[in-house]
Amino acid sequence: MLIALSYPLGRGAVARVGYDIVVRGLGVAGSTLAYAASRAGFRVLGFDLASSYRKACGDVVTLRGYTWEVIRATGSLLTFVKRYSIRVGGVEAAYIDFHRPVWAVVDKSKLVNELRAMAKSEGAELRVGKTREVDGAGLVVDARGPYAHSLDRAVLTLRFIARARWEPGLALIDFDPHNVGFYWVFPMDDDGRIVNIGSGFERVTNARVLEKLTLKYYKSTWGGPLEVLDVRGAPVAVKAPIDLGETPKPRVGEAAGFVNSTSGEGNRYAVHSALALTLAVSRRGFNEFMGEYGRLVAGIISEISLSRTLLALTESLNPGLRARLLLGAPKTFWAKWLEGRMGWRELLSLTASLHESLGLLRALSPSA
Repeated sequence: MLIALSYPLGRGAVARVGYDIVVRGLGVAGSTLAYAASRAGFRVLGFDLASSYRKACGDVVTLRGYTWEVIRATGSLLTFVKRYSIRVGGVEAAYIDFHRPVWAVVDKSKLVNELRAMAKSEGAELRVGKTREVDGAGLVVDARGPYAHSLDRAVLTLRFIARARWEPGLALIDFDPHNVGFYWVFPMDDDGRIVNIGSGFERVTNARVLEKLTLKYYKSTWGGPLEVLDVRGAPVAVKAPIDLGETPKPRVGEAAGFVNSTSGEGNRYAVHSALALTLAVSRRGFNEFMGEYGRLVAGIISEISLSRTLLALTESLNPGLRARLLLGAPKTFWAKWLEGRMGWRELLSLTASLHESLGLLRALSPSA
């Protein structure tokens, strides 16, 4: 039970004849919102096209904010990741051992389906089908994920779940300077016998090509046997505009553009924005919550805004300069990036060091 999510109703957030909050889409953001808002005393109606959640990608959750509390409450944890090998075209740029969990690897279907069940236990009504007009609703919240946007702003990602031999607690992230994206490998259990291997590239839009590239990468990098158990793909809206919506139709999660363009992270933002919206409405009511909502998500907007700038920068470079930029980035940059702590303020603080700044400048220099 998430005791910390029990908010009193704010002034103006009075009970209505029908539903207080209608949620369109019950993925991570929508299900978190349905649960938190119901627990806070709002009458919630949620819609989703499927009665049970089954997600293609997104099995990692960065441990910040309320994410660990949500993972623990849903019993969805599979294992932790503490160590990282960051590579660029197969060349290691940084090896980081945090000596503590930074990522949680989760059963995402269980996480979402448990959140839905928790929402129902708090009184939320969840229906299967497209969102219908509901008279008298206080808010109609868009939580439809990437499908709230044109998919030409998305990158196709694909992942395999497979039996293989992998080092427990270790994640490998290998940037491809030619295709603008990266491969990843990380464990799905404490023994390293089940792995998640996948990739996503801006310049690869065909699922079959992506599948072949991913399998080829694993075999060339690790070389061990790979028994594929499951293959799935999904779009990630890495270029969708940041849009909080407006009264009475706010947005949360990926529907609000809350996706990190350089890492693809969306789960933490989904949880954070859903809780932020619940708190904002509890404090300010149905008519004056937007300013408070914006204040509560200002930190993640900074992270995402920076990620869009960094993506645009890397896209503007040729592959050689792109590789030098990534290889020249300091270890402290990668550590903050992995922890989900790289916003504009953090970048300015990082580059205030003359040594680090010169390193970045050398990386960008054509003569390097």
